Amino acid sequence: MPKIVDREEMQNGILDAAMQVYAQKGYHAATIADIAEAAGLGKGTLYLYFRNKDAIAGAMVDRYFKSIETRLTEAEAPTTLADFADTLSNAMNVQTEQARFIRVFFEIFGPSFASDVFSAKVAAFFDSLGAFYTNQIRQLQVAGEIRAEADADDLGRAFASIVDGMILHKGLFSMSDARHSRLQKQTIEILIRGLRP
Repeated sequence: MPKIVDREEMQNGILDAAMQVYAQKGYHAATIADIAEAAGLGKGTLYLYFRNKDAIAGAMVDRYFKSIETRLTEAEAPTTLADFADTLSNAMNVQTEQARFIRVFFEIFGPSFASDVFSAKVAAFFDSLGAFYTNQIRQLQVAGEIRAEADADDLGRAFASIVDGMILHKGLFSMSDARHSRLQKQTIEILIRGLRP
């Protein structure tokens, strides 16, 4: 009887192995054989799950953005400004493995930002994140927690940009957890001060 394999679990294992290989060798120097070896698979087996290195890279990006989206949207909607501050802080608190992906992301996809299709895909994620924050801001404005005259749409996108910037700093500059935590705290304090009615 053939062994039943969980396709999603196998793909995730391959993506984890690819991340390790890309972090060690760089995307362009890494080969499918390197990834298969790191995943404990034969090349032929790996090709059952991904047709090439580009498909692996695309799946890595999709998984990365999906993990951020899931982490943010699974949290309870904030009911106070303090809750909203915690939401922002948690969004900025990127795990070390995710932070390692940032450099790989730019190595792989840096030139792709010239592509309208790729840029639109990334922009759609940040549009969605901005809309998520806009919705929370509007609810907090109704509750009297945030200044009513603040433009919720602009603030939502600004917060998406700030969260992105904090994550990029952690990943691109190999920032220590302690330094990143201090920057998070200072950023949140400034933002909250400006939002109070």
